Amino acid sequence: MLTRAFELATATALTARGLKAATVRTADGWNVKCWRGGNPAGEPWLLLHGLGATAATYLPLLPQLQTDCNLLLPELSALGGTLGPEPAFGIPQATRALAELIEQQFPDRQVTICGISLGGWIAVRLALARPDLVARLLLVVPGGYREQDWERIGRMVRVETYRDSAAIWRALFAHPPLLLRLGRPLLYLAYRSEAVRAALGTLREEDAFGDAELARLKMPVGLVWGAEDRLFLREAGERMARALPNGRFVAIADAGHGVQWERPRKFLEAVQAFRRERPLS
Repeated sequence: MLTRAFELATATALTARGLKAATVRTADGWNVKCWRGGNPAGEPWLLLHGLGATAATYLPLLPQLQTDCNLLLPELSALGGTLGPEPAFGIPQATRALAELIEQQFPDRQVTICGISLGGWIAVRLALARPDLVARLLLVVPGGYREQDWERIGRMVRVETYRDSAAIWRALFAHPPLLLRLGRPLLYLAYRSEAVRAALGTLREEDAFGDAELARLKMPVGLVWGAEDRLFLREAGERMARALPNGRFVAIADAGHGVQWERPRKFLEAVQAFRRERPLS
């Protein structure tokens, strides 16, 4: 019932923005629900959401991209309607499935991949595995960087009681406006869901990445961080940027992990700057 409610809410929001849904079956047996929209003749973008979220996490960005980008937004968990042979995607399974989607939906074209949080982790792994598919990376508070306090992070994302949700809530939002504050019960329900529990159960240390892996990413990479993110600290993003051959780091003041929701105008400015400074050839 809970999963279906999240799926329906996402469908309502994205349909209102003019996106259309389709389900793509992959070679590994996953039925991946995807949203398509934007300009079919525009530059291709793949948008990857984070843990406990759906493709609706990109609602603040859609108005900017829809005019001149060809958009593909896959759902990465059952919360958005994706189902498969296992309870949740692991990083390797997600990487294979998304490479297949890119080849199918954008034949003979490289894409810009934008990944938020867990979606950023998957984006990095996809770019490492299939650099031939990736024109640019835009990583928004990405997970997966090995040089962090993973014990602390694990405590924050494992929610058993409503009181437990306070830690992840404080990580998401530094100074949330009233409308965002009303969403904490939804956050609690999402992180208590079987979809999130299953996703957390798939994460493995060997799927993380460090400076040596980042040094292999030759394409332009933008890093956007909430300066007050308490989940993945700003210092981690700055270290990532130093390891990247072609990286650009931006920290947005007065924002936490949910930077695209908390400071949407500044977030859009950062995305615009990345596109302007790292144009497609």
